[in-house]
Amino acid sequence: MPTKTPIRHQGNDSLFLALEMSLICTAAGIPLHVHAEGLRGTGKTTVMRWASQMAPRITRVKGCVYQCRPDLPHCPNHLGTGSQGQIETENVPMPFVEIGHGAKLGTILGSVDLAGLTDPHNPKAALLPGSIPMANRGIVFIDEINRLAETAPEITDVLLSVMGTKPGKIKIEEVGLEPWEIQVNSSVWATSNPDEDPGPLEEIRRQLADRFDLVVPVHRPSDPLVIQELLMSKYQTAPAQRGNVKLSGSIQQAAVSLRAVTVPRPIVKYMADLYVEYNIESLRAIESLELASRCLAAIRGKPQVSFDEISTVMPLVLRHRTEPMVLSEILKDLELRKAPSTGLAGDQAQQKSAGGLNLTSSQQCTSGTAKVPEPQAGAQEASSKFPPDGIPGRQGSPADLPPASRQVPEATESSIDHRQVPAFHKVQEPPGYNGHKPVSWLEWLFGWRHRNNPGQTLCQHHGNQYNRAGNGTGSRKTWGTHAKFHHTSQTTSSEGNRLHPASPVSPPEAARPISQISWEQVLLPPEWKDRQK
Repeated sequence: MPTKTPIRHQGNDSLFLALEMSLICTAAGIPLHVHAEGLRGTGKTTVMRWASQMAPRITRVKGCVYQCRPDLPHCPNHLGTGSQGQIETENVPMPFVEIGHGAKLGTILGSVDLAGLTDPHNPKAALLPGSIPMANRGIVFIDEINRLAETAPEITDVLLSVMGTKPGKIKIEEVGLEPWEIQVNSSVWATSNPDEDPGPLEEIRRQLADRFDLVVPVHRPSDPLVIQELLMSKYQTAPAQRGNVKLSGSIQQAAVSLRAVTVPRPIVKYMADLYVEYNIESLRAIESLELASRCLAAIRGKPQVSFDEISTVMPLVLRHRTEPMVLSEILKDLELRKAPSTGLAGDQAQQKSAGGLNLTSSQQCTSGTAKVPEPQAGAQEASSKFPPDGIPGRQGSPADLPPASRQVPEATESSIDHRQVPAFHKVQEPPGYNGHKPVSWLEWLFGWRHRNNPGQTLCQHHGNQYNRAGNGTGSRKTWGTHAKFHHTSQTTSSEGNRLHPASPVSPPEAARPISQISWEQVLLPPEWKDRQK
């Protein structure tokens, strides 16, 4: 029974693209393994089972259960017969095999053919192929692979051999038969829910997680219209047959053109530098990046890979191989590399190369009245030191240009209009302002003290207080907070608020020997001494 056509939305759009690329690579003879991660109920299994119906047909040797290619047979029954005359062929659907959690090694690898062994006319020991050898040139699907990795480690070891190389290999060993190693050229699709036990696959079997070329996150739909379409589709017949012909044709065409897609030398260098600089531990990451980008370029009808394809497949390739912060840095660098040399990015690049202003968002609001400074001398020579990245049709990207210094015109006294200064930015006029230049609050305080004590400067006042304290006739409180004013450099004169150099402080009396000081001056406070007088 065909699977219901799923609804494509923003949450699973990457999964549709990844499965399409995997079908193209599989049809071209190059496996591309896909792992879909997401919460329960997001439709991962539904999409993968539906995508198997969109797979193209393959040509095999007639009746071969190993799906042998007519030009290159590999099974025990047809090995070495590819060059011997005419071989009968047939077109069959691409194999799609689903491995459950209750599978045994004999069912997925192969075992002794009991029917051939007990044949009364021609008994012989033969090998009965398992589900994985029969899925050659097709798809192997595993649902909830994180649970399978924990409950059936022996099946996980088989998957490691199948996915370790391209094409993979498995070895079948049975009692009474010679060990047989057979080639398996299949793509593995898998789903998992990292939110449930036993957890994400990369924490259970890191080797198996690295075997997947692409890891696709699947999210729930966020648009109510998608939910409405999903509910209404239950009462409609899905036109799967009409869409199947068109999709299969595009997959076959892309599979043929995949071999002709090339990778430019600058992008090859970028991939090599990426592997070394970001310390990516597995070479499979770079191989998957190269294959997926070529496949995406074939889908888009491009003859060679560009940074647009690299930036699209990069999150799927490195999601399970690097930390999120490292992946974010790589994607930011890619955005700069793929920025076109036209439009806003081109204008900014020209401004940088010319040494112009780098306008912020607040400056762009008034760009209609602002004057753009003239280009600096020699800026054209400086920009020529940074050649293009070597991709045909592309100029030097903004990321390759040197940072430009901002030019701010010098402010002169004549260019400043004090009338346009807001009122809250002006210096508040203190009481007693006589029309001269504005004074600070501290200067105004000194002037207020002088107006209350005419004929005496502030330093003279504190000097007298200091002398009184030394003679024992003044208050002791002047030794604390008032002592910090002894080094005041400026004071006010009797003529308004104009400032003059401070008068020198009168020195205290000469020190006297302690024998000449009476005990009353030493022990009694000055106030008590005045009372005794």
